Amino acid sequence: MKNLALYFGALLMVLSFSCKKKDLKYVIKGTVMDKSYSSPLAGAKVIISITTTSSSALVQKTTLTTDASGSYSYELDREKLQNVVISVEKDNYFSDSRTTTLDNLSLEFDNTINFGIYAKSWARLHFVSDGTKTIKYFKQAGKNGCAECCPGGETQLSNITDYSVYCINDGNTSYQIFYDVQGTTNNGTLSVTTVPFDTTEILISY
Repeated sequence: MKNLALYFGALLMVLSFSCKKKDLKYVIKGTVMDKSYSSPLAGAKVIISITTTSSSALVQKTTLTTDASGSYSYELDREKLQNVVISVEKDNYFSDSRTTTLDNLSLEFDNTINFGIYAKSWARLHFVSDGTKTIKYFKQAGKNGCAECCPGGETQLSNITDYSVYCINDGNTSYQIFYDVQGTTNNGTLSVTTVPFDTTEILISY
C-alpha cells in the first residue's frame, strides 16, 4: 500500500507539472522613454510580431499602448517560437525595434526590454548670398543613417541668392555644419540644438 501511495503521489506530481508546463507563459515588459526630454513616453505603440520555427511567416501580431509611466507588458504563450520582434513607434518620433529568439527568453523571470526614442526635429540650413559665390559645406554633427536624413558628404552650391535645405534630426540634440566660401577667408562651424517637433534655423550668410 505504501508503494502504491508513493506511485500515485509521483503520478500526481508529474500530471501537475505537465499541466503547469502547458500553461507557462513568457512575460515581456519594459518602459519606453522619450530621449529628447528624458521622460517616460505615454501613448507609444509597442508592436509584438511572432514567427514559428517551421516558417518565417508571421503567425501573430499584437499592438499595445504604453501607459502614463511609459510602461508596457505582454504575456506570450509557450510555443515553438522562432523570432519575437518588438517594435516601438509614435507619430513624430523615430521608431525602434528589437529581435529576440526563444533561447533568449526566460520562463522563470520577466523579460525586460526597454526602449528610448527621439522626437523628430529639423534643422533649416538657410543660405543667403549675392549670387556670385560658391560655397561648400558638410555635416559635422546630426542624425545619420535614416531614410529621411540629409547626406553626410560634402555639398557644393553655386550662384545662389536664397536657398534652404531641411535636415531631420533627433530632438534636443546638436546639428552642426562646417562651411567654406570658395576663394575667400569666410569659413567656419555653425551649430544649433534642434527643437523637438519644430524647425531650427542655421543661417549662412556670405
